[in-house]
Amino acid sequence: MYKNLLFILIPGLVSCNSPGKTADTTPDSFLGQAAKVDTGVMTVVAPPETPQVVPDTIKIDGDFNGDGNLDQAFGVLYRKAMEEEGQDEYVIRFSNPDIKPLVTGYGEIRLINEGDLNSDGRDDISVYQAPLHGCTYMMSTWGFTKNGWKQIADPWLVYNGCNYLSDEDLQNRIVMEDGIVYYYQEDQQDEHMTLAKKEMGMK
Repeated sequence: MYKNLLFILIPGLVSCNSPGKTADTTPDSFLGQAAKVDTGVMTVVAPPETPQVVPDTIKIDGDFNGDGNLDQAFGVLYRKAMEEEGQDEYVIRFSNPDIKPLVTGYGEIRLINEGDLNSDGRDDISVYQAPLHGCTYMMSTWGFTKNGWKQIADPWLVYNGCNYLSDEDLQNRIVMEDGIVYYYQEDQQDEHMTLAKKEMGMK
């Protein structure tokens, strides 16, 4: 009887400890996993030699580590969704191997080079990320440090009403004026969703 109980309990324990998608899927929750990204799960180098085998690849240029040279950042499909209703996972890889990958988590991404927002001599990256459902996207902004990528401002939501935003639209969402960084967000109280200018909380 005890032997039979063991056969029942062991699979249950294994399934409880199996890794899976957690409820916390914000970029912060993936930052600590950066070391796991570049361990052979990706089957192509950065930059991809044949981009057609890497779906949903998007690229921007910038000096992300402050060495005076232009690097290339690639938003790459990292892991396909396991469930039919789930989301794919994306990662940003760089042409310079000294720049650690940035794991952005679940949801299709687009990249924006924001220039140097925090005056550290490095170009910063904003990630425009699709939601699981609905039309509310998330924008997060990141800077590269000696310890890897760090969010340099609080993330905020883009209420785009399921409308496509061009690269120019996304580029103009964050601006610097007189040393202060602002972002433009739709005013939900306005039926026309007019963009309201707000000061960005830099970290």
